[in-house]
Amino acid sequence: MDSIERDDQRFRNKLYFAIWTWLLLLFGVGMAVFALNLTRKMAATLIFGLAAIKAVLVLRYYMHLKREHVLIYLMVVVPLLFFAAFALSLVPDIVWRHGFRG
Repeated sequence: MDSIERDDQRFRNKLYFAIWTWLLLLFGVGMAVFALNLTRKMAATLIFGLAAIKAVLVLRYYMHLKREHVLIYLMVVVPLLFFAAFALSLVPDIVWRHGFRG
């Protein structure tokens, strides 16, 4: 193993440790949300936001999708957009059946 490969391996190890530290920190923030006096909606929004950030970190660095082609991202984004469209298409039916109690 030459010097360049060793330096590259050290850099990757430091990067993985930094990402792991961020994941641990975000986990701690998510647990601390319960100690705060937040409304249920605000707490859920914050926890789901933190979960999304953690998922992106895991996908990009641990699953090595950082250097992948755009097609990989489209394979994730397009089904999510379809899911959102289908979920939003149910809103008129829910409002019609149960009324709006916002």
